[in-house]
Amino acid sequence: MKTTNFRRIFLGLTTGFAALVAATTAPAQGPQFELVSTIAFTSTRTCPPTVFSAEIFLMNPDGTNVRRVTENLDCVNADALPALSPDGKKIVFDSNRLRLSTELRNTSDLFLMNADGTEQNYLSRGSSASWSPDGRSIVFHASASGDGLPTTTDPGAATSDSDIFTANVDDLLAGLTAPRNVTNSADIIDNDPDWSPDGTKIAFTRHSAPALDPRNPSDAEIYVINPDGKGLTRLTFNDYEERAPQWSPDGSRIVFMARVGPPPAPNAPLGGNFEVCVMNADGTNFVQLTNNTVFEGGPNFSPDGQKIVFIRTLGPGQGQELFSMNADGTNQVQLTATPGSNTLARWGVLRTHIAR
Repeated sequence: MKTTNFRRIFLGLTTGFAALVAATTAPAQGPQFELVSTIAFTSTRTCPPTVFSAEIFLMNPDGTNVRRVTENLDCVNADALPALSPDGKKIVFDSNRLRLSTELRNTSDLFLMNADGTEQNYLSRGSSASWSPDGRSIVFHASASGDGLPTTTDPGAATSDSDIFTANVDDLLAGLTAPRNVTNSADIIDNDPDWSPDGTKIAFTRHSAPALDPRNPSDAEIYVINPDGKGLTRLTFNDYEERAPQWSPDGSRIVFMARVGPPPAPNAPLGGNFEVCVMNADGTNFVQLTNNTVFEGGPNFSPDGQKIVFIRTLGPGQGQELFSMNADGTNQVQLTATPGSNTLARWGVLRTHIAR
């Protein structure tokens, strides 16, 4: 055999062997996933129209593809205030399923579950949780003493000694550490916290305790604080109630609800009606986005910051429905329309399998 032919045969064998090795050792292509813009919300559509028989649902940003996540078959307990984790895999939410018979019906504990409703696990006594941007921790409000009672009948209501707490989720699940009190504010009610997108600030609402009118604490203002409890800064200065601050995805703005609208219906709490408002992250450039005679509140931004989802009461004696609008208040669109109430929504992302 000539040397040239031998070399050709040898090279062919080695090339084929190398290709075989590469084919057998190359990592298999696993399932592919993407993060899809999704609204998590609370609804009483499956039970009698009361917020104390509510379930958690998911839907597309345009109101389509509604699917139920929790199921309280006896229509007695309430699951509410869901928040999708930053990676779209988990949901933290409120539930009154563990309350004692002697406790008020809106006494809440925090639970964690997979985004499809499976593996529901208790986290801590508390309410209205928001995720840290890395998805490892949550911030929420809870009774500082552990014995404080809700000050109103609303779902997720702050207790008479409510403070802001943070906790690592894995540590809570393992029972390793207790939540950390961030505000430690005696004779003051702190509630409705939201973690900033860069992780450096927590926005929340603060008012005196006890308020002259728990349903309308006119001294309720928006503050920010560092997660370590330092750097407390007041952002709003006025004589009407603000609630539920939520950061924009880029951290430049905060959307919230404030009593700056026309007077509410007869027999409603004193003061103006709640409207959706927005301001810069430093408290400047206040802008009112809605203006009418019905309740509007619970606003938060879409993941891209272009839209806002919010609650609207359609009229006296009617339930609440979810609407969306552009971040400047234009193009208000109704997303839900069912018996009962559709309310307490958070706009986030859902980890979804990409079909091939």
